[in-house]
Amino acid sequence: MSLKDFINKNKTEKSQENESLKIEDLTISDTTSDDVSSKDEADHLNNDSTADTESTSLENEAEEEEPDEYAENHDEIAKLKAAQEAASGSSEPGQVVFIPKEHIGELPLLELHDIYKIYKMGSEEVHANDGISVNIFKGEFVAIVGKSGSGKSTLMNIIGALDVPTSGKYLISGQDTSSMKDDELAAIRNKKIGFVFQQYNLLPKDNLLDNVCLPLLYAGVPKAEQKERAMKQLERVGLADKWMQKPAQLSGGQQQRVSIARALAGDPELILADEPTGALDSKTSKQVLGFLKEINEDGNTVVMITHDNSIALEAKRIIRISDGKVVYDGTAEDYAKLI
Repeated sequence: MSLKDFINKNKTEKSQENESLKIEDLTISDTTSDDVSSKDEADHLNNDSTADTESTSLENEAEEEEPDEYAENHDEIAKLKAAQEAASGSSEPGQVVFIPKEHIGELPLLELHDIYKIYKMGSEEVHANDGISVNIFKGEFVAIVGKSGSGKSTLMNIIGALDVPTSGKYLISGQDTSSMKDDELAAIRNKKIGFVFQQYNLLPKDNLLDNVCLPLLYAGVPKAEQKERAMKQLERVGLADKWMQKPAQLSGGQQQRVSIARALAGDPELILADEPTGALDSKTSKQVLGFLKEINEDGNTVVMITHDNSIALEAKRIIRISDGKVVYDGTAEDYAKLI
């Protein structure tokens, strides 16, 4: 069972429970109605009817106004799968490994071989990642895109060395992290990965310089070098003149730029950006995406996680996840033609 199917099953079960409670409430109402006068009973039923009508109306409006974040566009997924199979000659999307032309013959920076992440939910087995094989090369800008429940966040956790797969292998620069312990994973994160979070995750009581110094502090870098390197990255994102300010004194876009500077400070092999524009307006989102493009052009490898196709298309390569599987892995240009 995929993560999305498990979520939908839970929603259905909750809905059935609610219907059962409504029936019980009506039964109790019928039992006690003998003690109410005819007029009171009529008023009571009339009020219930009005309340039910209003409730149904509100529910219908909510359904119309709020799109289902878990619902896939099945026609789109079918097109992507067909294109992927035609390109690879494989009917197993989870086993496809796409290699960009410009990186043929190179060793990958990130290698994911037949990755499964399986959770036990009571009697159910949920396959959040279901046989994913992907190679990502140094200097790429890759977007991993998928709906809520698709398995993209689980894959991000594995790529970011925040979790390990149930089975399969994940290598960073040839180093297998698949069976590492927590302290070993922490060392990998500190040395090799810079994180950019949707909600920035800045320390509110520290100034910008101290926030950017944080990963260097954990890495044991001497204090003088910490400040020098942190200031260099603040200059890179255009915020060196605000180094003494606290995060609350900045706009959302500026805070995300500080987050990018912090991610770059440790000179990591990989920048992993989790929904970096999710908390920003469209204008500020473009600015932040512009910074990610710039650091990629400078040679940094960027992997961005998003649910939004329009954001994903800003990358050079797109990996589309659905039901825990890769249904497309290829250029953003080709992806745009299929959606």
